Formats: sequence, C-alpha cells, structure tokens
Amino acid sequence: MGRLILMMNVTLDGCCDHTQVIADEELHQYTVGLMDQSDGLLFGREIYQLMESAWPAIASSGDGPQFMVDFARKLDRKPKYVFSRTLDHVSWQNSFLLKGPVSEEVPQLTAEGKNLVVNGGPGLGSTLAQLGLVDEYHFLVQPIVAGRGPQLLGGVRDRLNLKLSGIKSFGSGVVALRYTPVR
Repeated sequence: MGRLILMMNVTLDGCCDHTQVIADEELHQYTVGLMDQSDGLLFGREIYQLMESAWPAIASSGDGPQFMVDFARKLDRKPKYVFSRTLDHVSWQNSFLLKGPVSEEVPQLTAEGKNLVVNGGPGLGSTLAQLGLVDEYHFLVQPIVAGRGPQLLGGVRDRLNLKLSGIKSFGSGVVALRYTPVR
C-alpha cells in the first residue's frame, strides 16, 4: 500500500498563497527530497497550471540557478496526476488527467503501491484531509504574515488530530513541521 504526503506552504497567519513563499535553494532541496521518496506527484488543476506555466521551460532551457534547473528537470520526469473537472487534457510531460472522484482515484493509486506527494493548494489539500487520505503532512511555515488569502485546510469541516513527527528549520526562517494523523 502506498502513502500520501501532503506538502503545503503556509504563512504565520494561515495563508496558502504561492506569492507569499520564500522559494530558496534549501526549500527546493527539501521538496526534491520528498519527490525522491515518491512515485508521483498529485495536483489540483490550479497548482498544476501554475507549475506547468513555469517549470517545463526552465527544464528545457536550463536557464536559471542550477538548483531550480535540477528541480524543474526532476518535476518533468516524475509522473504527475492532475485532478480537474474542467480540463480536457494535460500536456506537460508525464502528466495524467484524473476525472473521477478524489475519494476513489487516490485510494486506487495508493492501492497500486504508489507513494504520492501532493504539492497542494488549499482546495485539494482540504479534500484529501477531510477524506482521511493523508498519511503525512508537511507544513512549510513561512516567516510572513500575509494578512489575506486562501487558508490552510480551510475546507476541512471535521476536527483532525495530528501528532508532530518532525521539525526542520531553514536559514530563511522557514520551518517545516511534519505531522501524522492520529487514527
């Protein structure tokens, strides 16, 4: 049975907005470490489109700092499973469109033994958490107060009990908090 890891960036006031993220070399290396443990990546439509608009060009051109080029090339090679009700196709290399319910598609992938990392937005993250499908949470807490924006797991209706299983501090002030669900 595979595992599902949800990784989300969050500000000190609970905002999950990519424009509020310190995306330095250390953070990219942390993300690459999670990708190395996975058989594929899981995206919602919005995050997929955001990532697709930037990373394939960096992977092919090699333009940018080496850590970003390495990250982009690793993203290109990894299978990417994309949930969307509105997309008809996905064109990024190694991408697969999932049209079925999250409650069915994710358990099917993990039953096949796939370890997946979700670089999640608040919508898909909330859905996965609410359904009890997340095996491990990685919250990358940014040393920023955004003041507004989408909230971390704002769509979760039921209480989630989590146990702290790891902490990692970065030079930028970002702190990675790793939690496992208490079941």
